[in-house]
Amino acid sequence: MRLSCLMLLAVLCVGAQAKDPYLDAAASAAQVKALQGRTDPVVRKAVADAMAAEVPPPPLLQSAPEFSVAKSDIMTAAFIEAKVPDCLHSEGLKRQTTLIFTGYLALPFIPIAALRGKCN
Repeated sequence: MRLSCLMLLAVLCVGAQAKDPYLDAAASAAQVKALQGRTDPVVRKAVADAMAAEVPPPPLLQSAPEFSVAKSDIMTAAFIEAKVPDCLHSEGLKRQTTLIFTGYLALPFIPIAALRGKCN
């Protein structure tokens, strides 16, 4: 059993050291020319035709813009609306309900809005 394993290992090691001209990365220019001469001219012509017929992708700079002016205006308005207002300014209570109270009667709602995170 050990002898057969050693023989198999020896065969595999010898086989791994053999050079394959197709897989050898350090092939000389003469070897490359010899291998290129083995290809069929019909296959070469078909590959060249397929590469010529392939449409190149459009350049990145000439692609359609992702956001138009109208979408940009909508996004700007959405960002302004999403901004958390300052509690002591006019927009401070825009997200806090004050029921029916306005003016000085709405002052107690300012600390409530601050505690709830409705304003800064």
